[in-house]
Amino acid sequence: MPLQDLTPQLRTRLNRAEQFVGWFVGLALAGLLAVFAYYIFYTAKQKGWFLTQGRYFTFVQTASGMSVGDKVKLMGFDVGEIINIEAMPASDFLNNVYVEFEVRSPYHGYLWADSKVNVVSGDFLGNRFLEVTKGISGKPLYKEEGGELVAWWDGSEYLPLEKDTKPVWILAEESSGLNAQIEGLLVSVQAHLPNVFALTNQLSAVLSNANTTTSNLNVLLADSHQSAQNMLEITENLKNPDGSLGQWLLPPRLNEDLHHTLLSVTNTLDLAETNMSLVVSNLSLTLNELATLTANFNSQVQSNTNILSEISSLVVSANEFMQSLSGHWLLRSAFKEDKKKKH
Repeated sequence: MPLQDLTPQLRTRLNRAEQFVGWFVGLALAGLLAVFAYYIFYTAKQKGWFLTQGRYFTFVQTASGMSVGDKVKLMGFDVGEIINIEAMPASDFLNNVYVEFEVRSPYHGYLWADSKVNVVSGDFLGNRFLEVTKGISGKPLYKEEGGELVAWWDGSEYLPLEKDTKPVWILAEESSGLNAQIEGLLVSVQAHLPNVFALTNQLSAVLSNANTTTSNLNVLLADSHQSAQNMLEITENLKNPDGSLGQWLLPPRLNEDLHHTLLSVTNTLDLAETNMSLVVSNLSLTLNELATLTANFNSQVQSNTNILSEISSLVVSANEFMQSLSGHWLLRSAFKEDKKKKH
């Protein structure tokens, strides 16, 4: 139906629908363009298109597990990506694979003359990535001024950085892949399997001997149960005074006689102690009297100093008197010696 055949009301409604659809399509297109622009901005930011980037290269033995666009790490951070991987010419016997990568600002300031590139295994699938190390001596590989890289270090001095300047070389330290390490481990395990089997056989023999020993021990424990029961009965008897060890060693009769003997000895010792005390007391009195007597005699001797000389004179006079009597004719016969005694 031609548009001019429609009523004015229908034409007005159709114009409004067309305007609404046009606005919807325009807004959708604007949103799509905004999302696309944000995606481009985010991608550029992630890839460091707005940052200064330093270019580096290294040589590895194999490109296995690496591809263009893989991340380059520094101290665990994503600082760049691989931009080129190429095989070296067949005439180059020293280097196999050329790997070029970029490191964005400010991380290229960590790369000095002694920095290295480690080729690290990423997972069990054989993937690998590059990890650059922080330099500690020498000079930074790039010199930056005003946010731009202006020179690069050739090992002895800084040279101006130009558009045709080649990337800076960094030595690579490539370790064997994780799969190769696992394969080597499996080979080592396989080589040691005979020893492991021998060890398990020995362990089985030890367990068998232990089982036999345990069985013998169970039999021994069963046999020792009766002995333990007897020991229990003996200990129960030891708790009873009538059957204790003391009663076994000393019969009741001997124990009673020993008790009476000890009582008699005790009484005898008490009596001896009493008599000894009396004797000591009497001896003490005797000694006191003797001391008194000697003291009196001593005092008399000291008071009569001439008594000894007088006694001596008396004895001499008596001797002379007896000699004179023996010489008298009347008494001479009384002093005659017995001749038989002489013979």
